[in-house]
Amino acid sequence: MNNQMDENPETKKPKDIVLKGIPVSKGYASGKAFIIKRNIFNLNQNGNYLNPSEEIERFKQTIVEYKNELLRYQNSISKEKSIATDILDSIKLLLEDPDIEKSVIEYIHSGKSAELAVELTYQKFEKDLLSVKNKFIRERAFEIEQIKNRFLELLINKKLSTTIPENSIVVAPSLSADQVIAFKEKNVAALITEVGGTTTHSSILARSFRIPSVIGIPNATKLISNNDHLLVDAYKGIIIVNPTQETYFEFKEKVEDENYITKELGDIIYRPTQTKDGKPIELQANINYKEELDEREIYLSDGIGLVRTEHLVPIRDFYDKNIGFDYFEQVQYELYHDVAVKVYPKPVIFRAFDLGGDKFPSLFGMTEANPMLGFRGIRYLLANPRFFKTQLRAFLRASVEKNVQIMIPMVTTLEEVLDSLRLIEECKEELKQENQEFDPNVKFGIMIETPAAALQSDILANYVDFISIGTNDLTQYTLVADRDNSQVSSYFSPFHPSVLKLMKYTINNAKRKGKKVGICGELASHPAATGLIIGLEFDSISVSVENLLQVKKWISEIDSSFAKAQLQKALRFSTSEQVREFLEID
Repeated sequence: MNNQMDENPETKKPKDIVLKGIPVSKGYASGKAFIIKRNIFNLNQNGNYLNPSEEIERFKQTIVEYKNELLRYQNSISKEKSIATDILDSIKLLLEDPDIEKSVIEYIHSGKSAELAVELTYQKFEKDLLSVKNKFIRERAFEIEQIKNRFLELLINKKLSTTIPENSIVVAPSLSADQVIAFKEKNVAALITEVGGTTTHSSILARSFRIPSVIGIPNATKLISNNDHLLVDAYKGIIIVNPTQETYFEFKEKVEDENYITKELGDIIYRPTQTKDGKPIELQANINYKEELDEREIYLSDGIGLVRTEHLVPIRDFYDKNIGFDYFEQVQYELYHDVAVKVYPKPVIFRAFDLGGDKFPSLFGMTEANPMLGFRGIRYLLANPRFFKTQLRAFLRASVEKNVQIMIPMVTTLEEVLDSLRLIEECKEELKQENQEFDPNVKFGIMIETPAAALQSDILANYVDFISIGTNDLTQYTLVADRDNSQVSSYFSPFHPSVLKLMKYTINNAKRKGKKVGICGELASHPAATGLIIGLEFDSISVSVENLLQVKKWISEIDSSFAKAQLQKALRFSTSEQVREFLEID
């Protein structure tokens, strides 16, 4: 991550110019703009005076020169950057594509110059890709456009331009993957483009090289001038052009905070989450509100393990303002899609609305003697299928990024799982009929929050892709103790042997069926619980944003074999007090 700050700039304008785009590689950067304008090639050479053999030879020689340039980049990349090597190989394959070569040669034989033949051929391939429904394939068109431009530059100018001052912030219409590698050699501070995609090779490489990158800023090369001072917040996707002195110093504080965290935790924050002996564990974040997506810690995680959609979505607007199902679906889709794009390519698990009980009781216009054992979670959703389907449709529409997963709350019976799956299939069919894009293979999971679900986990695991254990409710329902009731709060203990055994039973069942298991309750953030969680062999741990880096540090300090031994000892105790004493919890 390039957290570079240049010298305090002179304030050029009294008011900040702020541009907004899509962040694809997180980080902060400050520096001078280096503008790359769109290449305008003279392709009008067309006539009988051209020698086809010479034009074909020029075309083939340019392929050789471009491949040599790719080889030079490949040799400059450290061995561990296999992603970059694979991407360079994919460009090489495109250059060697027999269909492209055949088309270019046919155009040349028809009287076209090599330049025009290349332009017409690549235009045809771009058009074919852009006509495909699949978003990922359409984004390949951006790459073909850039590879074509690089090829033409080499064909016409006999060289590729890579001259750029170090620590510059590149502003371009779009970038090819090999340009990103070239810019890495120049230690660029950040990348900004007018168009692009979250899944393009240039975006993937920017993330791999930790170069802050923002795409999708229309007319950026016109709105920004060479040597403008830029501040790049690639967490929020914000570019500030020629900032005021006040804005500059506020930004500088953010960078200093980031550098402090890096200094305190060391390189661990950028390394994969793993135990002391190298056992990998996915460490994810829980979020409630859209504003939490601005927290940089989220982008140092392995994704989002729990989005509490009942907090993210303005549910009261639906009930209080009678806004209608279609509009409510669109509001949800925009929120979910925004989350999915921002955390891409990492996964995001959206939990369906967990309403009822202690959540939004005033919305239902009904009074229950015991709401925590009443009409809540998946029970409410299945009893209101049209309402539920607006959310499922929004989830599916947002899944076009292929990193969205769907999870349902408060499961107690197999029927609830099967009915939810049936509604998801109904929504898929509806979206197909409407020609709406979605991921047909979107993953589906359930929350294990009740003893009933835990004890049936061997059966439930057959119908889901993953399981997440919510320790707060599982503890509450297992021990029949409301943690918010001072009279019984002493009974509430996730360290109780019965809770630990239910978790172990669930995890064993899931593992036997080859299903991933995560944990997303408060227990995951308890310093004394890290060893037990590792010993239980959870695949993923999801915690609040503020605890994320600390939990990562705890995980790195524990040996997995020690954790397993610790768990076995804890499971032999009879009371929560004994477990707490064993773990030295005050």
